Amino acid sequence: MARKKEAVPEPVTPAVPPVKKAAATGRISDRVQLRLLEATRNKLLEAATANGRTLNEEIIDRLTQSLERDEIQKLSDRLKAQGDRLATFEGELASIVERLRPRDE
Repeated sequence: MARKKEAVPEPVTPAVPPVKKAAATGRISDRVQLRLLEATRNKLLEAATANGRTLNEEIIDRLTQSLERDEIQKLSDRLKAQGDRLATFEGELASIVERLRPRDE
């Protein structure tokens, strides 16, 4: 008796292309073309040479530092907002404590 062949479903293609994953080296295979002013490119090249890096490494390092600074700034802003709320709460609490203290008549 011949076995009936099972239908294999078609693979589903995601609407959004998958994100490329970093290799074990931490590198990603995407390439990006940049248009830089010549003066900017020269400054970056000078900095790269001084730092013992390639132009590409210098650009990546500077972009990474910039993104890290942004994250630190966000965290700092959140901590300041929390500190402001805490100060307001402490003031309200001190006011309540003052009203609850027995008064000398």
